[in-house]
Amino acid sequence: MKKFFTRFAAVAMTLVAAFAFVACEEEKVDEVVVSDATVEVAVTAKDAQSATFAITSTKATAVAYYRTNDTKFIATGEFVFKNGKEVEPNTTVSVSMPYLEEMSDYRLCVAARAENGAYTVAYANVHVPDFDAAVSIAVENLTYSGADIIVTPNEHTAKFIVGIGDANSTVEQFLAGEVESVNGAGSEPKTVGLQNLDDETTYIVYAQAFNREDTGSAVVTAKVTTLEGPGVDIQVQMDNTIQAYVTYTPNENCGGVIGLAASASVYYDFAEAFGGEQALLETYYMMDMADVIAAGETKTTMWAMNGECDYEYLVAALVLDENGNPYEVVHAPFTSPSFDENAPEATVTIELGTNDAAGPQLIYTMGEGTVGYYQSVYTQLDYDELVAYGLSIDMTEEEYIQQYTAFYGYAMFENDDFVWPLEPDTEYVAVGCPFNKNGIEGYGKMATLKFKTAPEAEEGAAVREFVTKRNTVKRALVSKEQLDALKK
Repeated sequence: MKKFFTRFAAVAMTLVAAFAFVACEEEKVDEVVVSDATVEVAVTAKDAQSATFAITSTKATAVAYYRTNDTKFIATGEFVFKNGKEVEPNTTVSVSMPYLEEMSDYRLCVAARAENGAYTVAYANVHVPDFDAAVSIAVENLTYSGADIIVTPNEHTAKFIVGIGDANSTVEQFLAGEVESVNGAGSEPKTVGLQNLDDETTYIVYAQAFNREDTGSAVVTAKVTTLEGPGVDIQVQMDNTIQAYVTYTPNENCGGVIGLAASASVYYDFAEAFGGEQALLETYYMMDMADVIAAGETKTTMWAMNGECDYEYLVAALVLDENGNPYEVVHAPFTSPSFDENAPEATVTIELGTNDAAGPQLIYTMGEGTVGYYQSVYTQLDYDELVAYGLSIDMTEEEYIQQYTAFYGYAMFENDDFVWPLEPDTEYVAVGCPFNKNGIEGYGKMATLKFKTAPEAEEGAAVREFVTKRNTVKRALVSKEQLDALKK
């Protein structure tokens, strides 16, 4: 029993102590003075050096604020009034905080004192940003294929981006990274070079700067319209089916032109065989078979075509830039004249002039209304073999010799008295295939002249000088047979 009561007494004493504590606590709660004053604080503006707050209070006898750079600081009302600055109560007051440090954080503690002396405390944190970055751009050294963009960031710029888009691009596309862009760093002016632009084309250049906190500036833009690039005006005059006169007029940015005439139906076969259009034109230039026009020169050349009516051709020209480098290949299509039923009959005569150790002089004379003639000289043996082959494929002697001479012979457009350096003491056949403006559809009667060259000159005998290279016009690329011949 003793132990039981001892324990009970201890428990009773504990309950008495607990009751006394609760009673004491309840007495303290009754002593707490509640403030009916209200106060709110909000950040209304900020920049790299200052911030502005709006303080709104009601039912307050006084309001004060205190600034600290501890964003977790908890203040009492007494502390705020003792260490801070008072403002007008029961209204909205704008408070400016100048001389702040960029990229720093601050807390504004605001206390409102009620009539009963109690306080209400409110807080607002603010991050003071870095100074605004900015950038400007200017276009310099504009050409037909490029430009320099002068980028000038302000002193607060840490990095910048420059982009270029077509005339239909937008700022939104630039910001989304959907236009080609380059990055730059620092606040010093820099030059960004634009290359490989299309000539006579409008582009939009974009730029945006970023400060040390990676906050972007407003996007600035500039339009860039490239200049006229290297080019050539090509005019073709074709009054008959054989002669095409091509006039090239390069512009001031052109460093030269390499051109040739071709059948539209076979041109790309030639280009493929030579490894592309540029390779084809460069090869013909090296073979002295192309038109060559220098920078600043206007030049007219003549090409011998295939003589067909209503036939589609083109002039292909490799345009060089001001440094003489290939720029582009351009095309000028044209069509030969239609058949003229009233064209006069074509004729040509062949006469033998001098015939000595220097070679025979063959005199070709065109008749009135004759535009030109195909000309060649064959040994009698070769001529007979050609005729035999033509007959074997159901062609007459004249038909096959005309066709063969048109392809392998010379296209002539004026009278001729050339001295041919042929083998001495050998039988030959000179051929002339005349045509009117209708070309091969307007052949006249083929002329032939059989002759035998003079014997070889005796040692010590005087021999007349003669021209060994025929001066002929350029022949257009008009058939796959030409391509096959070049491949051999």
